[in-house]
Amino acid sequence: MRVTRLAVAVSCLVMTGSALAGCGSSHPTGPAAGGSGKAARPASGGDVDQAAAVAAGPVGRNLPHTPTLDRIRGRGVLLYAGARDGVGFSQLDPTTGKISGFDAGMAQLLAKYLLGKPSVKLGPGNNETREALLNNDTVDVAIETYTITPERLKIVNFAGPYYMAAGGIAVAESETAIHGVGDLSGKKVATESGTAQQALLKAQPKAEPVLFDTVPECVTALAQGRVQAVTLNNASLTGNVVNHPGVKMLDATFGSNPFGIGIAKKDPAFTTVVNQFLKAVEADGTWKRLYDETVGKLGGKPAPTPPAIGAVPGA
Repeated sequence: MRVTRLAVAVSCLVMTGSALAGCGSSHPTGPAAGGSGKAARPASGGDVDQAAAVAAGPVGRNLPHTPTLDRIRGRGVLLYAGARDGVGFSQLDPTTGKISGFDAGMAQLLAKYLLGKPSVKLGPGNNETREALLNNDTVDVAIETYTITPERLKIVNFAGPYYMAAGGIAVAESETAIHGVGDLSGKKVATESGTAQQALLKAQPKAEPVLFDTVPECVTALAQGRVQAVTLNNASLTGNVVNHPGVKMLDATFGSNPFGIGIAKKDPAFTTVVNQFLKAVEADGTWKRLYDETVGKLGGKPAPTPPAIGAVPGA
């Protein structure tokens, strides 16, 4: 079963230095702090602000020439594919035009490392177009809770992983019979097509997926009683759950979702540069500071140990 919404054509690019502006996206994401239980419930992601972490981030020295890096330097701005409504990871404030969150901060930090300033442009696109946008040079990188998978590694390169998530499960506050993925047999479960649906059916083949276009739509369907659970990576799910008082996250998680920075297959040297960047921000404490100022504020948990760069085979 698939529930769709009216498609909105996105044709604009949005520009920022320390702040970003954008138009609507069909690929939202959200924050998480691993397999935690019910999260705190802030009114919104308004307290998330990565500016201090970005200001403290490193600048790369003696970087090599690569096709992608030369294009970025010639343009003077990093052009990336990212989300616009992912609480804690990449959320647009329509009033101020600012995008805040862990992924938004990671994009700004990468731009600062490459250019000496956090100049970025957020391009249009969604989880179905990222690979094409990378390989036709429409964007330089993709930073949007982008799970590294063997199938995707055949099409694009990944730097990282820079964040480790897992399959998360949300249910109604009143739910007492569902404690983990094993209890989803025969249940209607809201999720997204692609890796999220595949992960659900791999963990519980007897679940009944109900597909939605966005994370907020999945959570709304649960709040309205149209499905009995939601499964998505917990980085996409937790931030949306915290704003729904009638919905809770379970402690239980399943599988793993290593997030990487997507890069065009034709420029492996640039992948090496981005991996050097990730190692730098992990080593100097910038990664932890970025986590604490974004995801950590919503989950209420201390920053975990950053993932080892290169820990995923093929990345």
